[in-house]
Amino acid sequence: GVRRLPLKETNVIAVRPLRWTDDRAALLALDTSFTTDRIFRLERTDNGVTLDEVAAEPPIYKSYSLAGATDVIAGHDWVQVAEYDDGFAGVASMTIETWNRRAVLQHLYVTREARRIGVGRALVTAAMEAAQDRNARCVWVETQTINYGAVRFYRSMGFAWCGFDISLYDPGDAGVDEVALFFSRDLL
Repeated sequence: GVRRLPLKETNVIAVRPLRWTDDRAALLALDTSFTTDRIFRLERTDNGVTLDEVAAEPPIYKSYSLAGATDVIAGHDWVQVAEYDDGFAGVASMTIETWNRRAVLQHLYVTREARRIGVGRALVTAAMEAAQDRNARCVWVETQTINYGAVRFYRSMGFAWCGFDISLYDPGDAGVDEVALFFSRDLL
């Protein structure tokens, strides 16, 4: 069903299941890009690591192509879209790893026009509720050191930094400062 969340007095964020045939064009047209003048730098020491906020000069621009991922997204265990002001505002997809009862938020994208108004929060809240309904013990997500906004967002949603992978991204596709960061939020 459709879940409606009030926003201000006149606008509503509606979160509903993906309707692949109806939503495909909007999903492919989704602006996934961001620009940031702040990043997180992973600093390794002999006995640990730190995640430090630093300036990005010049600012970093990044865009993620969904062209190859749309069919995969449609096959995930849980896929919802957000509508705002009667338009497509974002998408989230999640898989459930039954062996360890972990829900993996595979994709979360919000259109540029709908950012910072609660669309991402509505999608992640719906994902956490769906994960609980599926007996997941936590929700896990991957983002990047250069995606400053995503790191701040997940932390604001109660996710805690739980790991990193310096070898996950192909150096031909990723920048020198781009390292995979993993965050988790317990549901129990």
